[in-house]
Amino acid sequence: MGKKIGDYSEEHLLSVAKGVVEKKTGNSVICDAQAEARIPKFDIKELALNRVLGRGGFCVVSEVSKINLGKEESVEAKRSDDEHYIHNVVQDRAFMARHCIRQGKDCRYAVKRVQDLIRKDPQTFINAIVDLAVEARFLTVIRHPNIIKMRAMDVGDPYRTGFFVVLDRLYDIMPMRLKKWKKRKGGGMKKMFDLQGKKALAFWVERVTVAYDIACALSYLHGLNVIYRDLKPDNIGFDVRGDVKIFDLGLAKEVDPKTKLEDGTYNLTADTGSLRYMAPEVAQGQSYNDTCDVFSFSILCWQIFTTDTPYEGFNVKMFEKSVIKGGVRPKVDEKWSEPIQDLLKKSFVANPKRPSMVEACDVLREEINSMTDDEITDILDVSGKSNLSRGSK
Repeated sequence: MGKKIGDYSEEHLLSVAKGVVEKKTGNSVICDAQAEARIPKFDIKELALNRVLGRGGFCVVSEVSKINLGKEESVEAKRSDDEHYIHNVVQDRAFMARHCIRQGKDCRYAVKRVQDLIRKDPQTFINAIVDLAVEARFLTVIRHPNIIKMRAMDVGDPYRTGFFVVLDRLYDIMPMRLKKWKKRKGGGMKKMFDLQGKKALAFWVERVTVAYDIACALSYLHGLNVIYRDLKPDNIGFDVRGDVKIFDLGLAKEVDPKTKLEDGTYNLTADTGSLRYMAPEVAQGQSYNDTCDVFSFSILCWQIFTTDTPYEGFNVKMFEKSVIKGGVRPKVDEKWSEPIQDLLKKSFVANPKRPSMVEACDVLREEINSMTDDEITDILDVSGKSNLSRGSK
C-alpha cells in the first residue's frame, strides 16, 4: 500500500498535481516538450549535495559540491575560464561535471526540490509539486541574463516525490542586500560623500541599475505573455558576479491574448503573490493583467531606493483597510528625479492603467545614463555589475 498524506494516497495527489500542471500549461505557446527532452538529466545519487542555502514556502535549495559521472561517461569537456562563455554555453552533463566548481572554490550549481515537511497536508503537497513542475517547464525555454537559469533536472518524472531541478547557484539575495545598503546609507553617510559626491551618486546608480535589471527581466516575461505574479525581495538574488537574477517562477502564468477581456485584463486567480507587494485588483479578486507586476515592481523600487520596508508595522487588517481599500502608498521622495517620481506615482494606482515594464525600463535607463560618468562606471564595475549583461537585453 502506498504512502498516505491526510486521507489521500500519495499516488492520487501526484496524479492531481499532474492534471493541474497540464491545465496550467497545456495551451502554452512557449513551453516546448522537445526543449525539455534536451535538458541534461541527473540521478540524485550523481550529485554531492553540500549545505542548505535556503528554504522557501515549498522547496529547499542545496549547494552542489560535486557531480559524479560513471566511468563510461567522459568529463573532459572543453576547458575554459571565461565566465561569459561558461555562463551562456548550452551545458551538457560532462560540461557541468567539469565546471561544477568555479575557480577551485565557488560552487556553481544548486538543487531545488520539495521539502519533506510539505508531505503533511494534501493541498500544500499538491501546490508544491505543481509550483516546481510549472517552474521547470518555464525555465526550460526562458533565457534572459536576469532570470535564473535551469541547467538540468531529475531523470525521473516531475510528478513523483524527490523530483528536483538544478539551477545556477546564487551568492546573495535581495533581503540581505537591502540590509547592506541600509547600513551604507544610514551608518556612513559622511564617509560616502567626497567633494563632488561621487560615491553617493555611485551608490544611487548602483541601486537604480539593480531596479533596471529587474525591470528588464519582467519586460522580457511580459513580451512572452507571462505574468510573474510574485515579485518580492525574497525572489531576487545575485550570482557570483553580482548580476541580478529573478527566481522562483512557480506562480508565473502564461496568458492567452485571445481570452483578454474588453478592458485589457484577464480572469485569473485572485490573491496570488505576497500581500505587501500585491496589486489591489489581485488582492480584491478582480480581473488583472501584467501591470500587476508593474505595481509590485513600483513598491519594490521604492524599497530599493529608500532601503526601508514598505508598510512596516502594518498587520493584515491595517493593510487591507489602508492600502488595498484606502489607497495608502509609500511616500515618494521629492529629491528623486521627476521621471522616477512620475513612474512610481503612476505605477501606484489601484487599477491596471499603469505604465508598462518597457516604459519603466526606459525611465530607469535614462536615469542611469544621465548620472553615469567614467568614475562612477568604474565604481560600479568594481562592485561586480556586468555591463555585458545589461548591454545584451
